[in-house]
Amino acid sequence: MAARTALVTGGNRGIGQHVARVLATDGWDVLIGARDKQKGSSAAARLRKDTGGRLRGVELDVTSDASVESCARVLRDGAIKLDALVNNAGIYGRREVPLTIETNFFGPLRVTLGLLPLLRDGATITNVTSGLGELSNLDGERARFLADPALTRDALVAAMHDFVRGGGKGWGTDAYGVSKAALNALTRVLAAELAPRGIKVNATCPGWVRTDMGGRGAPRSVEQGAASVLWGVTAGVSGGVFRDGKRIAP
Repeated sequence: MAARTALVTGGNRGIGQHVARVLATDGWDVLIGARDKQKGSSAAARLRKDTGGRLRGVELDVTSDASVESCARVLRDGAIKLDALVNNAGIYGRREVPLTIETNFFGPLRVTLGLLPLLRDGATITNVTSGLGELSNLDGERARFLADPALTRDALVAAMHDFVRGGGKGWGTDAYGVSKAALNALTRVLAAELAPRGIKVNATCPGWVRTDMGGRGAPRSVEQGAASVLWGVTAGVSGGVFRDGKRIAP
C-alpha cells in the first residue's frame, strides 16, 4: 500500500511541527509548509533525523495567491496527491485586523481551493481553530449569521471583507475571535461543498497550548494540542468543530 501524504501549513514550529512529527512516525509522507522555505526545510531535516520518516519542506505563504499557486505547481509537477491537508498556520495577538483575517480565515480558504485539484477523493481537511471563536463570544446578530444553515461561501467571504473595511468593529469580539468563528462556519460550508468527493472537512481546537503563540503559562502541552488536531486527519465525520475528538459548540 502506498504511503499517504499530508501537507501541514505552518509546520515548521509549534503544534504544526508536532503534527508533522506524529504523522511521519506513523508512516505518512509529510510536506511541511512554511513561509520561509529554509525554515521549512530545516524542520523537515530535524524531523527526518528524529523519526526516520519521509518529510520535506515546501514554500507556502498562506496569505499569498502567488505562493499557493507556486506550491500547487511544485506538487503537481512532482505528481504528488494529498490524502490530508492540515490548515494549521495562524497568528494571534495584537496584530492588525487585515493581517489576522487574511491569515486565519482567507489563508485556509486560499490553500484549500488552491490545492483542491491535488486532494484525493476521500481526503481530509483539518482547520485548526480556537475556543475564542465560539459563537457565544460574538454579537447575537453576527452569531446567527454564521450559524445559519443556508450560509454560503460567497456571503461569508463578503462579510469578512466588510469586517476588515469596518476596522474590525461590530462583531462583539476581536479580530482573532472573529477569524476563528468564521473559519468554523467555513468548515461547515466546505464540508457540504466537498461531500460529493467524499472529502471530510472539520475544525479542531488544540486548546491553550504552551507554544511561542500560547506562551509558557498555557495549561496544555504541545503533544496534547497536536493530538487534538491529529484527530481530524483520520476523522470519519465531516462539518463539525472538535476538541480532543469530542464535538464542541461552534
